[in-house]
Parts: sequence; C-alpha cells; structure tokens
Amino acid sequence: MSESSYSTLEINGRHVKIKEGVKESLANVDAIIFDCDGVLIDISESYNKAIHKTVEYIFSIMPVDIDGPITTDAQIDALRMCGGFNNDWDTTYALSEWAFLNIPKECAKRFSETMSNLEVSSSLTDTINILSNSFRRDKCKVSLQEHQNKFIEMLCNAIKSKAYLDRYDIDIMMDTIAAERGLTNELCQFRRFLGYPGNFGECLLVTAFDELFYGAEGVEALYNTKPFIFNGPGLFQNEKPLIKEETLIKLQKIVGHSNLTIASGRDRWSAKKVLGNLFGYFNQEAAVFLADEVRLIGPEAQKVGKPDPYSLFKAASYLLPKGNVLYVGDSAEDLLTAKNANKPMKRFIFAGIYASSDAPNLKIEYFMERGADIIIPTVNELPDLLMYAKEGRTWKEGRP
Repeated sequence: MSESSYSTLEINGRHVKIKEGVKESLANVDAIIFDCDGVLIDISESYNKAIHKTVEYIFSIMPVDIDGPITTDAQIDALRMCGGFNNDWDTTYALSEWAFLNIPKECAKRFSETMSNLEVSSSLTDTINILSNSFRRDKCKVSLQEHQNKFIEMLCNAIKSKAYLDRYDIDIMMDTIAAERGLTNELCQFRRFLGYPGNFGECLLVTAFDELFYGAEGVEALYNTKPFIFNGPGLFQNEKPLIKEETLIKLQKIVGHSNLTIASGRDRWSAKKVLGNLFGYFNQEAAVFLADEVRLIGPEAQKVGKPDPYSLFKAASYLLPKGNVLYVGDSAEDLLTAKNANKPMKRFIFAGIYASSDAPNLKIEYFMERGADIIIPTVNELPDLLMYAKEGRTWKEGRP
C-alpha cells in the first residue's frame, strides 16, 4: 500500500476517500477538467465491444476458425492499468498480437506466406478480399481461452519491474515471444496486415475499429467518406451520460459558468451526441478531444496522448484558473497524466472515479497504492465534496 493516509467520508450514502493534506488544496479549486469515458459517459457497451469485435473481424480474415472469445474484458482492464493504453487502438493492437502468437504455428506460417506474396501497394479492400478468398475453405479450428489468463499474468509480472507500460513495451515483449517460437517473420507480416499505426481507410485495425464504434453516420461525419467494411449503426449509440444535469448546475455555481471543460482521448462529435444538452455546460473553447487531433494531424499526434500532460495544459490555458484545477478521471493513464502535469508546478488535484469499473474495490486499491488525491464513486458526489472543503467544515471520519 501507499504511504499516504486517507480519510473515508460518506456523501449521499457513498464512500469517498481523501488523501491527508488535500482538503486545503481542494478548497482552492476554481476549475474542473473531466475525462470523458467512464467519467461523464457510460462506455460499458461501446468501447470494449468495439475492441472485441475488431479483433474478431481481423481473425475472421485469417486461416483460423476460433472457438469461443478471442479477447476478454479482463485482458482489456489489465492493459488499461498499465498506464499507457488510453488509446483503444493500442489496446486492440496488443491483444491482436498476442492472439496471433497463440494460434497454431502452421496457421501463422501459412498466413505469413500469403501476406508476403501481396503487393505492398495493395489497397485495404483488395488485401481483405484476397486473404478472405485464400483462406475461405481451409481453416484450422482453435480455442484461445487458455492463453487469456497467461496474457494477464505476463502484464502483472511486467508491471512489477516497470510501473508504466505502453504499446512499444508490449511490442518488445511480443518480439521476444515470437523469436522463442520461431515466428519473427510471421509477426512482421501480421503487423503489416494490421497496418498500425496508420490512417483510416488504409490501416485495417483503425478502419475496422472506427467503423464499428462510429457506424456509417459517424464515419461520414468524421471522415467524409462511406464505410469500407461495416455499414451499420455505431456502438457509441449504446452509451449514456453518467453525470446528472443537477450536478453540472451545482458545479457551475461553485467554480463559475466557464470553468468546466473536458480533456478526453475520444472525439467531440460522439461526445456531443451522447451528452446531448449536457454538453452545453462545458467550456467548448477549452475542451480537448485528442481523437480529433490525431485525425487532423495524423498518427504523430498520438505522442501527446495521455499520460502526456498536453491535454491538461491546453485545457487549463483556456480556463485561466487562479487557484487549483481538479482533474477527474477513472484510469491509470488519467492519474499519471495529473502527476506529469504537476512536475513543473503542483496545481492539479486528481479525483479517481471507481464505481464505473467492473471491479470497483480493485480500482480503489489501485488509486490508493499510487497516491490519488481523491477517490470517489461518481462525478455526482463532487458538488458536496467541494462545498464541504470550501466552507471549511470539519470532516469527521465516515461523514463530512
């Protein structure tokens, strides 16, 4: 456990943990920046499903018929706790690599040989069609379920020696495994097949994921083109707001009407669609949506994704707070982002959300071990917490 000491408070019947010494800083908060996914929006039926379905589609093109799930929510959660997987494209990529290295060796080699004969200039649709036709009648039936827990164990062991892991670290681990199994060239061809990182319409992984998540309407709105693979509704339509309108009204009264904003890895279009009229409560000029910047600038923009503090600095530069900034997130990346933002000047307070997790007790434990300032069930407890701090009330253990 962390050396930090926490008080456990009760707000509206729910437990909030406050790190020792944070109350005074909290009283001086005059701006709030929110992460979006799992904080403002319930993504339980969208992003994870998009990851699973993208991996399923990738392997449907290959010479394997996989029995049972290829990926699990537990694998996704394990990656998200590594600190470097705020981008679900990266998560999809890492899980795809692991699955590939665990299909039968003869299937991997057969796939690699077919890929090596494809012209480098082949279009995305041509590549899909050629491979699909090549493997349509001769597929090897396999189950990957026994390998799923091994992936989680691998990550748990790696995180003990290195507190932060990202896609590049996973690539190194996969290179080692591929070499041990005699699949180095095969893994190289598989990565070529995924085309990641790359642009929509050229990269298989990005194209499949975004078409599944956004649907035909979103693809046309964001990319100004028709879908290449999927032509149905987007999974984002399963999402719903987590924050209540009364919470936003109270927070505006506490910190000011223009001092609430969003710093998120997702895009503005879908966030606005899901939040509806609630979106208007946030300062639009200050909002940062990194997925939009990646689309406009290209894959290079991913370098300033969380846990790089770029999004917090950019949002705060428009809010111009006089006091402290409260940043509300729900992941390892969010906590690391706040810590990195505090390196030049300690001004950001981090509140970690835990009730949106499938394993809330593990999320609480994680945040405590890594010294989160506040650990709170949802954003809807924030107004009462801020008011208690600003009014200078004495907090008793268990109840403010």
